[in-house]
Amino acid sequence: MNTTPLDRRWFAPREKIPVVGERWADWARWLRFVCGAGARAIQRDAQTVVEISERLRAETDIGLTRALRQHAQTLIKATRRGQAAPRDVFLNALAHVAEAAGRTVGMRPYPVQVQAAIGMLDGCAVQMNAGEGKTLSVALASSMHGLAGRHCHVVTANDYLAGRDVELMRPLYTLCGLSAAALVPQSEPDVRSAAYACDLVYGTGKELLADFLRDRLAGGGGGDERLRLIAALRGRGKGEATVMRGLDAAIVDEADSVLIDEATTPLIISAGEGNEMLLEAVSTARQLVDALEAGCDYTIDQRFRDVRFTEAGKSRMAEMTQHLAGLWRSEGRRHDLLSQAVVARDLFEENRHFIVQDGEVVIVDENTGRTMPGRSWSYGLHQAIEARVGVEMTEPARTMARMSFQDFYARYRHLSGASGTLQGVQFELWRTYGLVTLVVPPRLLSRLRVPAHRHFAGTKAKRDAIIQTVIELHDERRAVLVGTRRIDDSEDIAQALAERGIDCAVLNARQHEHEAKVIAAAGQAGRVTVATNMAGRGTDILLNEEVLRRGGLHVLMLEPHESARVDWQLFGRAGRQGSPGWAQPFASLEDDLIKRHVPWWARPLRLLARTPLARTALMGFLIKLSQWRAQRLAWAQRRLMRSQEKKLGDQLSFTHDPGRPGGGQSPA
Repeated sequence: MNTTPLDRRWFAPREKIPVVGERWADWARWLRFVCGAGARAIQRDAQTVVEISERLRAETDIGLTRALRQHAQTLIKATRRGQAAPRDVFLNALAHVAEAAGRTVGMRPYPVQVQAAIGMLDGCAVQMNAGEGKTLSVALASSMHGLAGRHCHVVTANDYLAGRDVELMRPLYTLCGLSAAALVPQSEPDVRSAAYACDLVYGTGKELLADFLRDRLAGGGGGDERLRLIAALRGRGKGEATVMRGLDAAIVDEADSVLIDEATTPLIISAGEGNEMLLEAVSTARQLVDALEAGCDYTIDQRFRDVRFTEAGKSRMAEMTQHLAGLWRSEGRRHDLLSQAVVARDLFEENRHFIVQDGEVVIVDENTGRTMPGRSWSYGLHQAIEARVGVEMTEPARTMARMSFQDFYARYRHLSGASGTLQGVQFELWRTYGLVTLVVPPRLLSRLRVPAHRHFAGTKAKRDAIIQTVIELHDERRAVLVGTRRIDDSEDIAQALAERGIDCAVLNARQHEHEAKVIAAAGQAGRVTVATNMAGRGTDILLNEEVLRRGGLHVLMLEPHESARVDWQLFGRAGRQGSPGWAQPFASLEDDLIKRHVPWWARPLRLLARTPLARTALMGFLIKLSQWRAQRLAWAQRRLMRSQEKKLGDQLSFTHDPGRPGGGQSPA
């Protein structure tokens, strides 16, 4: 077998992160995968791995373990030299890991799963169909990183999946001689430090970035080995514990959600600072803003969620606050206080953007439908929302450290990921993170049926149609999953069904602690489940034989999302692993997507679509146009944030860090 080092990336670190595509070699790599040559080479290697692993079935456990140790020594030597692993060593090692998976966790990898693992080790974002086994592919790739002596972080969509996956794959890691742990939210530093001491660490991006920033505040260099050494030489950080061991390798599960959808908001570490004057001003602003009228005193840009005061509004603000002292004397502060009060009233909805729990405002992650306890909005917005809903205001926070998720993930020496929905974001993944996209062909042909949107003029007619559809499917003893975007919608539908004698399970930010139990029962005949914002994503809904005979899981989508990818994430709950499935999207002209993102020149078409005949012809076009504009805006916002982070890093850096875009630290 050829022992010439590969011309790909197996374990060789990325040479340059800042601006992907500066070298012709970068573009040559991208074009290699675009034209399919890269995918074909990986497919051939995967077939070789499968053939070797088949021959290893006769090997004893002791012989398998001994061979893994020998391969690990060779891989570690190559890693320490900064070289790529020889092809024969790499493929043999991966074949032994694949055989170990079959013996320990009872999952013998299919060729498509091996392809995905090789793609991730080659620095790709891998697209696999839902239900094709990303969890095992991630485990194979992370095991190879561990055998090569690299500390690997597996980034999951939520904490539940992190704990579940690490326990599921622990027997495999043990046989490979690797230790693994999952990050437990809000755990003590010594517990987190013990988790990071393992070869493989499972956790969410929020937990990893928060620890990175806390390490930076502790003076340990934020997980960067070079800055940690500098801090030690300068005598800083003595007595202050750091937990991370560096940012070496990361495999991102649900890569589109983590690297794209959730990358628009930076994570901020803050500390409270008493400011009674500001709290009093926020409370006053909450009362004053009720006297302002939308359209007369101010306008709201729904696309950008921006408030703009008219001249009449500015005069009215000055008149209302002329007798007030303190912060109200400054025109700029007056504008900021009232703007935040308007945003809190008109743009942030309870049970969609946040919930009130035990007298506190708790943020809800719109992408996952989960609560984010302990986190708050910055620049006084959190206090403005607290004043609006009438709970005790928390003290304002001072920013101690901040970093965007884009900047954070770009710091890893080895980055890869996997998802079932990477359509439309391949070029952004390449330009932002240097990740080429590898599309793995499905092992089983999809039997999922997705008809065209059922369309309505208003939300009430659409809601009634969904409820009637659920009743009909329930009477036929089919398993039904209804996907909503708001907590209120999920609870309203559940209540309407209960009034008609249909019991259903609700999965949203209020009930997420029962997620495993709800998902386990969602595939039973006659079961109705209502989930908000993809709650439950990443776990398979197991269908019984009766449900399979009746057409599999039936998914109903209440309204389209800003991205067609997210629509397909919901549709992908059905028809997994070649099983039958059906997904019916619903839409109305009053949905957020169409109201916010239909361009001005298409508004006459929206009015024309009020008639049923015209709506049949126009609704599909309006949805696609709105989603295209929404994604174009989101990408522009991500690029702008990336540019701002780079400029801030250049302006405020105090130590050069060539491993990050901009060459400096983000402000801390």
